[in-house]
Amino acid sequence: MNSEARHADDAVLVTATDCSPEDARTLIGFLERAFPGEVVEEKAAPARDHAGHPTVWSTTVDAGRPGARTGPVTLDGTVRVGVQGGPRAVDRVLFALSESFTVEAKGTVAGDQEREVELLLATA
Repeated sequence: MNSEARHADDAVLVTATDCSPEDARTLIGFLERAFPGEVVEEKAAPARDHAGHPTVWSTTVDAGRPGARTGPVTLDGTVRVGVQGGPRAVDRVLFALSESFTVEAKGTVAGDQEREVELLLATA
């Protein structure tokens, strides 16, 4: 398997909604430490747009290179998180999140090549 194919299998999209900008930055910072190396893509925005609509923060991480355990992470509130990617890569991200946050599963959708999980994170 070439490195591009491996990288595609390890790419996991993580979204954060229904949270403060600080909690979104805390989550993205955690993911950067938990999966060091190249962040495939990161997008951030204010908590609400000019019309007052909710904002989604997103980052795509390479879950093929787990980093050191990070320990508990403090959030000011809860964060609704979506995790989407290949089944093994999603499992790696879920494991890392469960080691540092209180995780409440809200839903799962699984396909042949991809898995999507919705979670609610809080301080452990």
